[in-house]
Amino acid sequence: MSVTTTWAAWLRGPWPIILLLACHAGLGLSAVSQKSMTFDEGVHLTGGLSYWAFNDYRLHPENGNWSQRWAALPLWIRGYQFPPLEGRSWDESDLWEVSDRFLFESGNDVDGMLWLALAMMAVASASLGLLVYFWSRRLFGAYGGVISLTLYAFSPTMLANGFVATSDLLASFFFTAALGALWVVLYRVSPLTIGVAGVTLAGALLAKFSGVLVLPMACVLLGVRLTDRRPLRVELGTSRQIQGRWRLLAAFGLVACCEVALVALIIWGSYGFRYSAFAPATRHEGTRLQVPWDKIREPLSSPIDATVQCGRDYHLLPEAYLYGFAFTISTRVRLGFLHGQSSLAGWASFFPTCWALKTPLTLFLLLGLAGWGGWVYRVRRSATRNREAVDTRSQLFVLAPLWVLLGVYWLFAISSGMNIGHRHILPTYPPLFILAGAVSTWFQASPMRSSRRQGAKSQREQPDGAKVIAPKVLRGVRITIGAALLITMLETAWFWPDYLAYFNVLAGGPSNAYRWLVDSSLDWGQDLKALKCWLDEHPDDSRDPDRVYLSYFGMARPEHYGIDAQMLPGFRLRWGPHVPKLLTGGVYCISATMLQSVYAKNPGRWNAAYEKGFRQLRSEIEPLVRSGADLAAFERLTPHLTPEELQDGFQDYEDLRFSRLCSVLRRREPDDRVGYSILIYRLTDADVALALDGRPGELLDKPETQTDIPTPKSAS
Repeated sequence: MSVTTTWAAWLRGPWPIILLLACHAGLGLSAVSQKSMTFDEGVHLTGGLSYWAFNDYRLHPENGNWSQRWAALPLWIRGYQFPPLEGRSWDESDLWEVSDRFLFESGNDVDGMLWLALAMMAVASASLGLLVYFWSRRLFGAYGGVISLTLYAFSPTMLANGFVATSDLLASFFFTAALGALWVVLYRVSPLTIGVAGVTLAGALLAKFSGVLVLPMACVLLGVRLTDRRPLRVELGTSRQIQGRWRLLAAFGLVACCEVALVALIIWGSYGFRYSAFAPATRHEGTRLQVPWDKIREPLSSPIDATVQCGRDYHLLPEAYLYGFAFTISTRVRLGFLHGQSSLAGWASFFPTCWALKTPLTLFLLLGLAGWGGWVYRVRRSATRNREAVDTRSQLFVLAPLWVLLGVYWLFAISSGMNIGHRHILPTYPPLFILAGAVSTWFQASPMRSSRRQGAKSQREQPDGAKVIAPKVLRGVRITIGAALLITMLETAWFWPDYLAYFNVLAGGPSNAYRWLVDSSLDWGQDLKALKCWLDEHPDDSRDPDRVYLSYFGMARPEHYGIDAQMLPGFRLRWGPHVPKLLTGGVYCISATMLQSVYAKNPGRWNAAYEKGFRQLRSEIEPLVRSGADLAAFERLTPHLTPEELQDGFQDYEDLRFSRLCSVLRRREPDDRVGYSILIYRLTDADVALALDGRPGELLDKPETQTDIPTPKSAS
């Protein structure tokens, strides 16, 4: 047996799958072991555990029921302590407050809970990898399957999002599985195919509310299928074939009814076969959802609002599901950041930019070679047990579900105003990995072995009508493919453990990433562990906690990771009554998202309105702070303000002061970076004074956004 034959046999066996998935799990789990809890993980675990333990769906209904249940399943089995089901936060469905109590005030092992959830995500990530492998192998053979799985296993995007307890990976799995199952059922109807299609469709709708896109995808697939003249095979007791467009439409109508019934049954079952979001045993007087229904409905368009209201009136679907869908649609516009600019309307270029900057360039190269290979050689697939060449029309039908998933998803993504994270296009990556498996055709083809005089005859003898290609060209392409795969693996290993911060050379690498994108594209609260290590390794910078400042974007508690610092404005900073402190020189550790003022009370770049409010509040507050006035003194000097109004004024002042400081720091190169998401600035007293007294980093005429900018409350 030749070496080539032995190698081909090995590739068709189980070992490549085992080794690649082991590498994927090893890289992913070892990377997240170096990271702190990301922004959304805590609320996913809290919501999921409340579903299992209490059959109550008030918490986080706007995210996927199945995604949260999947991550929280081992927590429920292990019996972790949930906060008491009483008090304002539970009755008002305050997800963030309940989650904070569950994680940090209930005596639970936060790191242990997170590891159990991550183990569940590792299983889901491996399942998606297997789906990519077998789909690619069916289309392009064993070589194609291994190539696709290699790209999946070593994708920084999949490693960054596949090992966090959120909904994006499960959504990607069910999008891919549902489109494949739908395509199968459009050619072969049986109890098995109907059941698999129903479960995967329900999974897409229950993993994340973006799963509703499978409905227009299904319509497009049906239209494509009706252009194909091949009969529909029906295996219900007896086997028969259906032909003719109208007969096919009738058959597909019956199949659709079965699927709708099955999906509805699964959705109801996922919510305990109960309409109300609240379990009777945990419902108290005054219990309500976090955002009232009336406010949820205000931004909805008339058709969507009417549809949701019809569902409520006739109890067509569970209340929590309808609420989650309406909530998602009503908040589809969020403040986004792209290359120094902020916008509520978003940009059509946002997700293409994310894709271009956060995807390894080798994947683009391999996709290009796959397209070239598809043009040079006829793509072969296993239509039956023996391999048969298929014509161009059949090739397009074979790839239809992949192209439909990509086309429809990208159409909605580009038109979306929800420009907050690269992860929102995660479902488009598995189809790309599968399509990239087409480069395997370059290894399945035979080079031309004829002289120039025999060229015409040689071309006629090429199998399947393949175009003639010179041996040197073929060898060069094969070497390029091998090199691209090797570079992909080495680059991914090199970036460990900072996969969320992966940016390719088009962005200038990860060091320049914060100038392009923030939020979950770069900074998802994952680097508190790394910050603690950095502070320990720089004792001269961290000796005096009063001169260590932290502005953190995330929901974890810095003190849980042993970080002792002065807290600057951050996302959902726990605010207690106090008098603002003067900023001094020291080490300023600032999350990239906070540096760009995306989620500040005064969002976007610094402008004249912010400058006016800051100057007014500073002139009123700082003289009293410098004189040593305590909170009681402030309250005596401002009898016209309630304690709450005084604290609001202090908070506005601190927010504006920090935003002005950031406007200056954005124009200064960081002194260091922690995981690329937390930027370190060593500032002297003079640097701080200049940042607050000198010219701001930028000064627009008016705010960039149309949000309601908080009006500073006067302390005088």
